[in-house]
Amino acid sequence: MSIVITGAAGQLGRKVVEELKRRVDATSIVALSRDPGKIADLGVPTRYADFDDPGSLAAAFAGAERLLLISTDKVGARLAQHINAVNAAAAAGVGHVFYTSAPRASDDGNPALVIPEHRGTEEALAASGVPYTALRNNIYTETLLLAVPQIVASGVHAANSGAGGTSYVTRDDLAAATAAILADPADPGRVLELTGPAPITAADLAAIVRDISGKEIRVQALSDEQLSASLAAAGLAPEAIAALVSFGRAAREGYLGIVTDVVERYLGRTPTTVAAFLAATTAAVAA
Repeated sequence: MSIVITGAAGQLGRKVVEELKRRVDATSIVALSRDPGKIADLGVPTRYADFDDPGSLAAAFAGAERLLLISTDKVGARLAQHINAVNAAAAAGVGHVFYTSAPRASDDGNPALVIPEHRGTEEALAASGVPYTALRNNIYTETLLLAVPQIVASGVHAANSGAGGTSYVTRDDLAAATAAILADPADPGRVLELTGPAPITAADLAAIVRDISGKEIRVQALSDEQLSASLAAAGLAPEAIAALVSFGRAAREGYLGIVTDVVERYLGRTPTTVAAFLAATTAAVAA
């Protein structure tokens, strides 16, 4: 079985390739990148692929029985890139496309700013006629490392998520589960929601950080407007502010708190909890 991985130079792509090598022969894995030299160390065949160069994609996808289409990082431009990839997959006769989407991407009311591009990609896959699976990955647990040091330093966790939770899942767990899905010849279905073991609210996170750091953490509930103003005062770019506020709103409205057993089934164990992940990275958490 030939398995082709896009974005293999990225953090998730690299981990998926390494996990796949534990499950299938390395010669059956093809890693793609705009700069194949960056992935030469992966120990698998490599090919050039550029989502902005449609002509490169059909050749890169040639012979793929399974293709992992990892969402690009160009928010605002990636739908066009993904459509290029979907069209190339259809032209190359790819057997099955697996696309890294976002939680509840088909829900029209989902306010997360990334959702329209993910929904559009899923719709393009459905229209292409190529068999596909949307791997709707919840928020990476690793993103908490951007916020936790400030929470510890200030003693305040300011959030607009209200009582809503997010089912954070680690990149390592996602990579392992994705590799297991790709290596399994069975049809996994059209949609898989990949989540952590439980939704974590702002209060939950404050308690976890308190237990690890030994410092009292207070939750400050903010409105969307208040959080936006606070982030602007901290110097964040407008696009980053809009995205963060939208994720908080999505959690508040219940779009990120979904929990499934998909990761657990493919890993054969409970996914890593937020508490366990942060406890293992105490240098980033401790005051």
